[in-house]
Amino acid sequence: MRNIDLDLLVDIAQEVEKEDPIDWDRLSVGKEQAYKMIATSVLEQFDKEEYNEEDKIILLSTITKMLVENMLLNLKILELTRKLEDK
Repeated sequence: MRNIDLDLLVDIAQEVEKEDPIDWDRLSVGKEQAYKMIATSVLEQFDKEEYNEEDKIILLSTITKMLVENMLLNLKILELTRKLEDK
């Protein structure tokens, strides 16, 4: 894997967010700070020249876990929003 620039990774991730925006005003952490902190952690874990099969499994399982977690959190938000609207 080639060395990936932190700012490039952040920019791409923020582009993806445009399809599923986050309400940053309700959070105690800033958008840039959060993206840079997480992107730095991801790069530290996965910035290698080559991946063996175990590395690939870890990478793919981590991505899968994060996507499932995101889906469940979005479902919880929808449920809470509906409950508040019904009141």
